[in-house]
Amino acid sequence: MRVTSPENWHLRYLGKPWAGVPNPPESYTCGELLRAVHLDLLGIETPPVPAPDARVLKDCIDSMLPGFYGLRPLPDGEAPREFDSVFLSRNRYEDHCGIACMTADGLLILHCQQRVGVHLSGPGELLASGYRALRWYRHERMDAALTERGWLHA
Repeated sequence: MRVTSPENWHLRYLGKPWAGVPNPPESYTCGELLRAVHLDLLGIETPPVPAPDARVLKDCIDSMLPGFYGLRPLPDGEAPREFDSVFLSRNRYEDHCGIACMTADGLLILHCQQRVGVHLSGPGELLASGYRALRWYRHERMDAALTERGWLHA
């Protein structure tokens, strides 16, 4: 299956600042960016990120629960595709997330980092920057949302 989405949809998010207490669409945390893309482009509503202030690392780590947001792990060997979610870990806990974005440079990850804001990174670039693991997920309603929009093709 391949996804054909609106070209350059990610540009509306790029450059937006990170905020410990975000105010989408003016500012985001990584989790709120993921929620916003799911809602804005796919019509998929998910619960708010339960971290009242993302500057408190423990609250962020505690809110990194993919199942809470309707995300299911990709089966072993299945390649990520546009709009799949990735959760990243530097140590043994996942503490960052992003969303796959197809660009002219291939599949990149749209994510929002403290002191950087919303930007794009390649998976290899993230691993080289200190993340030990990238775990891919897909929202349980993703295929239905993509099909409804005519973006999912065999």
